[in-house]
Amino acid sequence: MDLSLAQSFIAARGSAEASSPESLAPLQARLAQALDMARAPWPGVDLDGRRFVSHLARLLPGDGTAVAVETLSLPDVYLARAAADGLPTALSAFEARYLPEVNLAVARLKLPPSGLDEVRQLLRQRMLVGSAETPARLAAYPGTGPLSGWVRAAALWLALDWQRQRGGPADSTDDGDLSMLVSPEDDPELAYLKRTYRAEFSDCFSTALLALEPRQRNMLRLKYLDGLSIDQLAALYGVHRSTTARWVLGAQETLLQQTRQRLTERLRLTSSQLDSVLRLISSQLDVSLSRLLRSRMND
Repeated sequence: MDLSLAQSFIAARGSAEASSPESLAPLQARLAQALDMARAPWPGVDLDGRRFVSHLARLLPGDGTAVAVETLSLPDVYLARAAADGLPTALSAFEARYLPEVNLAVARLKLPPSGLDEVRQLLRQRMLVGSAETPARLAAYPGTGPLSGWVRAAALWLALDWQRQRGGPADSTDDGDLSMLVSPEDDPELAYLKRTYRAEFSDCFSTALLALEPRQRNMLRLKYLDGLSIDQLAALYGVHRSTTARWVLGAQETLLQQTRQRLTERLRLTSSQLDSVLRLISSQLDVSLSRLLRSRMND
């Protein structure tokens, strides 16, 4: 009895428990049916079934079961995984079916033809071209909604970035790295420190960011700039969610530690003053880091 789909699914979920052939048979049947449904709209796109079900396993939340596979947009997930893997037939199918979504997404922005072409190229590069540090972004498609909507959202984001880089409306929150961290509840001394040492923090943050390893920078970029969840990052890199969680946390901690070290070397603050500023930065990392990174990272 062929149980390869069930075995691949369980391995990708990170389960170490041994299962008997009898207990795996229902799972094998469910996954085989899901594979048939996923392949049906894409004749000629021949993604290995074990690769596909392993990818499905990583898309599910930590407490999800195999039944949840049926809630995903299986044909879209299948094509996304195959195109991210570089299968020529999948790449052709993706470009024919989904690149026209760019026009629909950015129509209201009234981009010039050159801008529209550049957004298409940027989308193609981000979605379909990977590197040693960052796999093709299409692998992170979560399958919880239509792939067309996911592509439109990515195209709109790229188009808005294109506009901003060419003289679009400036975001008033971008010009003061530490000022965005000041809240009305701050005590006067802490607010003063954050405003006074804004430039120093900005320089130290930039230097610390450049000192990170490529994978650490990419993890921060994907999470805070592209908004990928831990589960999506796990699917993108083909690892368990706990691994990507450790990677993100490690990158955050390294960035803050390196920033602290450089601030310590540059400023004559007391230890408690410096701790107060960095503690606030750390506690508001989800809110502030995307803005800080956006002004310092270029694709």
